[in-house]
Amino acid sequence: MPFMVPDSIFRLRQEFRSHLEEFYTHLNLAPPYHSIEKAVQYFSNTLRTRPEEFSQGLLEDGSKKWALFQEIFLASGLQKKHRGIIEQLALSPYTALIEAPESRRFLENFQQIPKNPLLSE
Repeated sequence: MPFMVPDSIFRLRQEFRSHLEEFYTHLNLAPPYHSIEKAVQYFSNTLRTRPEEFSQGLLEDGSKKWALFQEIFLASGLQKKHRGIIEQLALSPYTALIEAPESRRFLENFQQIPKNPLLSE
């Protein structure tokens, strides 16, 4: 029986899930598993609406792939999970120790804390 290569959506799903789990591991936080699964499903559904060439292109172009990973991270609401804890970690010197570029990319979503319009004058 010939070796079957997983389709591009499966490979991208697995990579996305892996990076998300790694992100929470680097922060020493329990991943919000249910939310991660929802984000991965949202990611899959997004890819299924596009032609196969789009998914293949993501496998070959890391910058486009990470742009979509970030888009899905935000659209799925993952940036709202553990937000207070992660914002504090993002502002601390502890995060400078995180060397994995993938985790740093997700962490960037928490490093710019929006100002409360009710408090600004």
